[in-house]
Amino acid sequence: MKKTILLLFVTFLVGCETKTIEVEKSAGIVERYPGNGDGFVMASTEDAQLAVDLILAFADKDIETMKKSFADTATYLPPQGGKAITTPLSELENIVMALHEPYDSIKRTLWNAIPIKLNGDDNSSVTVSFKEDRFYKDGTEESLRIIDRIFINSEKKIYRIHQWTAEME
Repeated sequence: MKKTILLLFVTFLVGCETKTIEVEKSAGIVERYPGNGDGFVMASTEDAQLAVDLILAFADKDIETMKKSFADTATYLPPQGGKAITTPLSELENIVMALHEPYDSIKRTLWNAIPIKLNGDDNSSVTVSFKEDRFYKDGTEESLRIIDRIFINSEKKIYRIHQWTAEME
């Protein structure tokens, strides 16, 4: 009986075939994005962490962490539309304090961070989704769903942020 089980086991192992599965290396549709139009690939977890560190540092008014993340000049596109804010690194603290003016505090809860880059490109972008709880100076509170698209150059510095918001239910 033992020999029969052993024989069946060996037959099973010999009969197993290794299958190779082709994984798509790039995907997506590239229309209005600078580059070669050859699709997107995953970028690094390091880029995702840089973006996450930035969004959490903003909520904490941690200017030093933010300064380490930014390029010499960065552009922010606010969620309500309107004009983009382009500022040199030397003005970052003033911008952050102005954006925090109506609040006692802000709490951000990360949902996910997805880093991608154009196939063959050194720059990347990270889409960060999170919940933001805003505590106003007048005692009112607000919760928002926020998506930031954070653009990172080849020197691993953030140079652009696009933001979209929606109310929480």
